[in-house]
Amino acid sequence: MWYLYHGENNLELREAVRALLGKLLPGDTATFNMETLTAPFTLNELQRACATMPFLADVRTIIVPNSLGKDKGKGKGKSNDRWLPDLLTYLPTLPATAHVLFTEDKTLPAKHTLLQLAKEETQGKIRSFPLPNPRELPQWIVERAQQHGSPIERPAAALLAENLGADLRLLDQELRKLATYRGDERAITVADVRLLTPYVMSADVIFKLVDALGKRDPRQAAQHLHRLLDAGEHPLGIMAMVTRQFRLLIQARWLMDTQRSSGSQIAQRLKQHEFVGGKLRDQATSFTQAQLRQAYTLLLDSDLAIKQGQLQPEAALDLLVAELTRL
Repeated sequence: MWYLYHGENNLELREAVRALLGKLLPGDTATFNMETLTAPFTLNELQRACATMPFLADVRTIIVPNSLGKDKGKGKGKSNDRWLPDLLTYLPTLPATAHVLFTEDKTLPAKHTLLQLAKEETQGKIRSFPLPNPRELPQWIVERAQQHGSPIERPAAALLAENLGADLRLLDQELRKLATYRGDERAITVADVRLLTPYVMSADVIFKLVDALGKRDPRQAAQHLHRLLDAGEHPLGIMAMVTRQFRLLIQARWLMDTQRSSGSQIAQRLKQHEFVGGKLRDQATSFTQAQLRQAYTLLLDSDLAIKQGQLQPEAALDLLVAELTRL
């Protein structure tokens, strides 16, 4: 048999690979019957690996990572991997004692020649691992939390999705930490997420800080700024988060002005969660394009003042907040 696992969801792809290897290579001889071929390599090297007899077992497995992604499919130009056409001829003749597992960290195009071969040959098994889209992500988090033995409330899952996005490894890491913290059958709550996931707290406060800037409320903006500082956020980290938010606002404002985009359309174009798209649209209405450009210039000046030692970091941030509320 030969297998192809591909997609950007590297977390679940790796888990599926481990599960498959556990089935293909049971027992204490697994280490002796597994080989990894790293590109570039020749077809002869693959054939040699497949022809090697298993050690005290019925089969051996050859793993071939990230060697197929540049093929453009039949009839669409030459493959960048010269051995691929010969590989297509060789795979149906694999020895009964060999399994080959191809893994790709990107989703292959539907017309990729190996995907086409799998439709024609019963020996080929394909599994794709796409990233969940923003609408699906909260449900993915709910299901993943259940796998870790700890249910999570839907609003808590949505909060993680909004702030961490589709970084599945980070999400999984946070869910493990939250499940350990709960240590019982009670569901993970929004309060748990805000307590144990510092980035979520910081992102939430950044939204509130920018809201206050949009309302030209220096008192509220300063309170949110110092809440971040008191929580231990580094001034340059705060600067980076505020800059990122204004960069998104500039793009959102442009989409609103030129294409009359809704919050969901903004989220789709900027690859953000739908909730974030709505927030960006609401915040962008508080600024004109000219004001956003001016804000970005102020952010650059403050960043340089800190890095060049012209101002102490906290003083630079206080001055920045005052200037942004006067736009």
